[in-house]
Amino acid sequence: SMNEQCWALIGGYDEEYKLWRVHLRRQISGRPGSVEADWEWALDQEEEFGNLSGFAHTHSVGAGIDPSARDIRTMQAWCSALGKPLLCLIAEGEELAEPVAYVFENDQSDGSATKAFEILDS
Repeated sequence: SMNEQCWALIGGYDEEYKLWRVHLRRQISGRPGSVEADWEWALDQEEEFGNLSGFAHTHSVGAGIDPSARDIRTMQAWCSALGKPLLCLIAEGEELAEPVAYVFENDQSDGSATKAFEILDS
């Protein structure tokens, strides 16, 4: 069966170009519907460098690319913990090909779709 994948996003919002520029880091595989990011590493990264921008993950084929209720809760919790907007990339299938991006502004946000992002060479 297909494993879902998850990554931490490192980078930030580029004010000059008005887009998120991120690197994929710390890929982790998990069972469909239950993959977890490396939360501890992500938190350490934020504390040391302040450059955690969010998370990317895949959904099983057929599950679609909208944030799940769990995705929304998780992103809201991270926004609350870090006190800043975060990016959530979601793709359908095994690879992070043509992901859709959602910006979570704060712990009340349900995520708003954006095309203003760039995945840099990791």
